[in-house]
Amino acid sequence: MDLPENLHQLVSELGDSLLKALAEDDHCRDLAFQIQAKGYGLMLILEASPMSLGPREFPESEEGDASLPFSEDDLRLMKSFKIKMD
Repeated sequence: MDLPENLHQLVSELGDSLLKALAEDDHCRDLAFQIQAKGYGLMLILEASPMSLGPREFPESEEGDASLPFSEDDLRLMKSFKIKMD
């Protein structure tokens, strides 16, 4: 899929940031070493699709501030990574 150049750059920067964060996390690094010790390679793949990166409406909260616009798919993905929104 062809992405607009600015979006391609943002996704690329996100991938670089995620790799750096994973490499700096001791637990993630240990897990990666364990997997590699078993003879497997690892690859992080990010996919940007128009459905997930398209413009969104920002609903107004009662205080008038825009609340965070998470779809059910977003919430399911965050839950699978054990990310909690407090």
